[in-house]
Amino acid sequence: MFPHPCGDDLAEAVRNGADPKSVAPDEFVVVRGGIKPIPPMGETFSAVAGPSLEAAASAVPNGQVRATTTGEIRRCRGVVEWRPETSAHGTPNRQHVHVTEHGATSFSEPRPNPVSKRLRIDAGA
Repeated sequence: MFPHPCGDDLAEAVRNGADPKSVAPDEFVVVRGGIKPIPPMGETFSAVAGPSLEAAASAVPNGQVRATTTGEIRRCRGVVEWRPETSAHGTPNRQHVHVTEHGATSFSEPRPNPVSKRLRIDAGA
């Protein structure tokens, strides 16, 4: 399942002049992997984005995920900025975003990643 083609679409849009802070559509799902608490308001943290929970969740290696949408983050005056990066295992991740929330978090409580480990980024690494 990883990589989802939306990462290439975001990269192409930015190459064509789209603002990295607004390129991810409001309906995209944003996922934070792991069980650690969401960082405090105003602190930037890593996440991934995709057109569905499964597309986003495939871009994290974690077995637990928290989810929201870009639109929910923005409605609370937060920022979702497309920032591709390379994983700890050297895998390019064009679904990576930086999130800064400016109000109460809209992320869910941790829940199991709906994508099997073998279909996630760095599967088996």
